[in-house]
Amino acid sequence: MRDANKPIAFLLLSLLLLAGCSTVESTVEKVKDAQMAKDLKKYLNGYESALRWGQPGQAYGFLSPEVAEQNPVPTGLDNIHVSEYDIIGPPVFVTKTQATQTVSISYIFQDRQVQHSLVDNQMWERADEESRQWYRSNPIPEFK
Repeated sequence: MRDANKPIAFLLLSLLLLAGCSTVESTVEKVKDAQMAKDLKKYLNGYESALRWGQPGQAYGFLSPEVAEQNPVPTGLDNIHVSEYDIIGPPVFVTKTQATQTVSISYIFQDRQVQHSLVDNQMWERADEESRQWYRSNPIPEFK
């Protein structure tokens, strides 16, 4: 009788070990995902600060090298003052290396005291799943 129970005991023990491994894997993935979200938030906050409290030209430092090469910093940004930066849609992960966010930006031409608004559909990405650096992967909208 005891020999007949050994395969069942072995099967149950194997299932328990596999369940434990998947729980550990799941926990590791959750930690990675939380770190990824934290890293993205850091870059989004930096980008917002550059636009809102710095000079709009500083935001071009967040562009991916490829996009920056095709989109030089325009002249006249020193005449722009961002008065509002409102997050319309919070960051959404499209994949593990891509995310989007939508914001509304109100800005003033300082020499004319004219206010304008635009909607900025931001696309962010990182080189690979191990990279902690995020880049804006679409051009910055024109302040016109």
